[in-house]
Amino acid sequence: MGKTSEKVSVVIPTYNRSELLKKAVYSLQHQRHQNLEIIIVDDCSTDDTEAVVKEMQDPRIKYIRHQINRGGSEARNTGIKLAKGNYVGFLDSDDQWLPDKLQKQLAIFRSNPEVGAVYTGVKLVNDSQTLKEIVPRYRGNILPMLMESNCIDTTSSVLVKTELLHEINGFESSLPSCQDWDLYLRLSQITNFDFVKDSMVLFFQHSGERISTNNEAVLNGQLYIFKAYKELAKELGNGVFEKFSINIFKTLLKVAITSCDKEAVKLARKVLIEAAFEKNSSVKACIYYLSTFLPLKVLEIMYKQSKKNYKFSEILST
Repeated sequence: MGKTSEKVSVVIPTYNRSELLKKAVYSLQHQRHQNLEIIIVDDCSTDDTEAVVKEMQDPRIKYIRHQINRGGSEARNTGIKLAKGNYVGFLDSDDQWLPDKLQKQLAIFRSNPEVGAVYTGVKLVNDSQTLKEIVPRYRGNILPMLMESNCIDTTSSVLVKTELLHEINGFESSLPSCQDWDLYLRLSQITNFDFVKDSMVLFFQHSGERISTNNEAVLNGQLYIFKAYKELAKELGNGVFEKFSINIFKTLLKVAITSCDKEAVKLARKVLIEAAFEKNSSVKACIYYLSTFLPLKVLEIMYKQSKKNYKFSEILST
């Protein structure tokens, strides 16, 4: 196992996941790059997390406990403030890293000093199989691509130069969701990105709640992103603004359908109206806009059909 002068701080935010936390830490202890500190930020767990950490007996582990539950972003910010490494990585306590992750990311930093953040491929898995692989595609100035969608995905993938995280003041802790997307958008305005194509993160699908399964949090986070970045998206060109708007529209409409929420349909329509009626707007944007006037029951049928046959309907596929 390699031990070099490049120290990496790994921040693990956790809340009531003591059993999963053991596996996450185990994956760090088996990294080929071993010059790291493991910062576990316990966001006021009510299970045996503290006792589990004490049993780990790894001198590189720093354990910090919040006295009140402050959320995952605030937990990550606590870790960033304590980080002593040249780079900071984030590992959700229900995810795991493969052994070569840090070694491969650090090799890219060494070969290209202009890069400030390196992400990797991700495997979405359950206990028995791989469900999906997310393969990286974009490097360099990826701001236009990030405007179109969160093309990086989970924070468990990224490794970032510590000084850059301090420069942008870490995560926006007031966000109920999309904290990762917001972080990437701000980072991409000050640095270049690169990637390791191989899947280096195991992202586990399980019965516990993730932010992405909380409809209200998803809705409010997406609306925040739209309001915060719509003007920047316009500056990047009509094409980028339209794709930015459509991506958020489709997420809001999915929430509306799955929660039978007519008000969320109106919000989705409001997000898209400007892009749909731009001078050079596409037919697709107009069709998406008009779809919001269909009854919810019809939209639900179209959504289910789009999951079965993509060619039948692209309108609601996300």
